Amino acid sequence: MHQSGINMEQVKSYNRAMIIKYICEHKTASRVDIASECGLTPAAVTQIISPLIRDEIIIEVGTSGKQKGAGRRKVLLSMNYENIYLYSINIGRIESSIAITDINGDVAAMTHIPTDNKATPEQYLKVIANACVKLSDGVKEPIRNKIKGASVGIPGVVDIENGIAVRAYGVWEQSVSVKQILAKELGIPVIIQNDVNAFARAELLFGDGRYKDNLLIVKWGQGVGGAVVIDGNVYGNKERKTAEIGHMIVDPQGDICSCGKRGCLETMASYKKLNSIIPFELENFAGAFEKGDEKQKKELEEVISLFALALVNACELAAPEKIILCGPLFKDELVRNKLKQSMILIDPSFKNDRLIFTKLYDKEEYLGPVAEFLHRAVFGLKF
Repeated sequence: MHQSGINMEQVKSYNRAMIIKYICEHKTASRVDIASECGLTPAAVTQIISPLIRDEIIIEVGTSGKQKGAGRRKVLLSMNYENIYLYSINIGRIESSIAITDINGDVAAMTHIPTDNKATPEQYLKVIANACVKLSDGVKEPIRNKIKGASVGIPGVVDIENGIAVRAYGVWEQSVSVKQILAKELGIPVIIQNDVNAFARAELLFGDGRYKDNLLIVKWGQGVGGAVVIDGNVYGNKERKTAEIGHMIVDPQGDICSCGKRGCLETMASYKKLNSIIPFELENFAGAFEKGDEKQKKELEEVISLFALALVNACELAAPEKIILCGPLFKDELVRNKLKQSMILIDPSFKNDRLIFTKLYDKEEYLGPVAEFLHRAVFGLKF
């Protein structure tokens, strides 16, 4: 396998990711099938997966069929789903979710707690830790004993290496050592990641990202977030910056945003802002259109037009094969259709099928941190 301008370590990482995506998609697969489908030699597959078998991330789960030209049956491989559990934590501006789940995203227990913006970060993280412990007390002991760590998704700028929420927009104004605080309270390894970047990893492993290498992930919920996938990798630069589409400027005369800039998309399109136009539940944006008067409907459509403008501009830079929408404000087809119409009005060449809604919606609250945890484990990255 040769890729110009890419060193051998990058090629090895690319191949490892390709193998994991294949196993996650098929649930079980033999070394021979993996090699054939991924364009690798059986020896290369064995070299890549041997450390993962040693670390019990991948396991052998039986045999099936016979290899061509040989009498031996194929040994099937699978992710070690049933023996690795974690706390999957998503901290949001309004509400946070906590789940105990295996690395396939199958949930053993889940709870939600309001985000307490009046408490100090340390106090609130202790509340989360207590909720984790309470949740684990309610599951069977074999599952409780298999909890290997905690993975946290959080909005804004994240120092993933040191486990620090540098600037969690709309949650905390100061830097917070999330990893240190939770690890002390829970007594297990803790990792953190930007929430949309984590969900982008979920799309790569479990969703439509398995079939495309270049994606734009856009989340519209309590806030506005985005992630860019280039050649199957989630983009982030050395300054810990990610594709924060919510902080693209759409109105230079607009309000000051929580990030410090003026007129960001999020100042115009956050749930808090929309709720000030017409009160509605987070997952019933379409209902707001239906019950709103003409003035309110016009204001909501203007917000969607600004969102469309930001997406069209983002596409010119990132050139994604697909734009994957996620988050409760994109749940209703009415909203997505209005967005598509606005994008086509701005760019008549825009193709309808380029914009899709995530197939992972029912797992969106917790699957991002799960995928980030799995990514770190597979690539042997720092916990």
